[in-house]
Amino acid sequence: MHNSTNLLATFVKTTSDLMSIALQAEREAIRRYSQLAITMREGNNEHAANLFDRMVAEEQEHEHLLLEWMKKENITENPEIAPVKWRDPKISTTYDDEARDPLYSTPYKALAFAVHNEEIAFRFYTHVAADSKNEAVRKYAEILAREELGHAALLRAERRHAYHAEREASIIEPRLDPRTIYNETDLLTAAIHIDRNLANGMKFIANEVPEIANLSNVIRQEIHSNESSLNKEIAPGEDIIRDLEQVDAYNRQMDEISNNSDEKLNRLRACCDRSFAFYDAVVDTTSDEKIMLMAQRLTSSALDRIAVLKQVFGN
Repeated sequence: MHNSTNLLATFVKTTSDLMSIALQAEREAIRRYSQLAITMREGNNEHAANLFDRMVAEEQEHEHLLLEWMKKENITENPEIAPVKWRDPKISTTYDDEARDPLYSTPYKALAFAVHNEEIAFRFYTHVAADSKNEAVRKYAEILAREELGHAALLRAERRHAYHAEREASIIEPRLDPRTIYNETDLLTAAIHIDRNLANGMKFIANEVPEIANLSNVIRQEIHSNESSLNKEIAPGEDIIRDLEQVDAYNRQMDEISNNSDEKLNRLRACCDRSFAFYDAVVDTTSDEKIMLMAQRLTSSALDRIAVLKQVFGN
């Protein structure tokens, strides 16, 4: 949302105002990504064009979900809310310029462009939630902010994968496959493994940053809770064990290549983003209601961690 978020926030008096702005933002994203797809094709950059096509489809789904939500909550669209327009940044940035240039655009740069706009939307909704005196507006703004945070996390995971692919890295970051989750033991085993990596990854900064120390303690409590919930009579499947072993091997290799503080922090953020993407994919793919409910809980925890890291370290 390349608009003046502070100015827009002053117009948010009711839930109708808020949801109407959210709808207009989704429609502007659809319009801009559609234009970018056309531009990429005109420049014979089919790879980036396909990526922008996918973003259009995702934004259209977001618009549909917003309309369904408004219908369910009996919120009508405010016709006085003008269309949201992305403004090109006054100071040129590489990912903005190159994402829109068919000669230079790649899936990585296109995704970086999308992440940037999701984070602007997140900041807008958090601004509304913090400033509004209307309790209902605050509630809806907090929900929308959380959704934008989730969208950005998914896009960051895709961006990171695209980065490795485009650099043709010799070490490819492995991903946990949601299709390897056949029962609750598989999912809990993956969650415990992810959380141990996160807790270990926070050690280097926990003593200096109280918020990270608190988050690390919460994660260790969740590890203990999940370990207690494990069915000791059912062993995790070979597929998920294999995937987790590949993650461990990748982490060891990355520690050998670079282990400075910035790299550690980047890997910590990456682990949070990947875990959210994994749990969210489990929700979408499983047909087992118990697994789905467990994955939803884990998705919520992953978002909480992303929010803490964003609050402490920014973008």
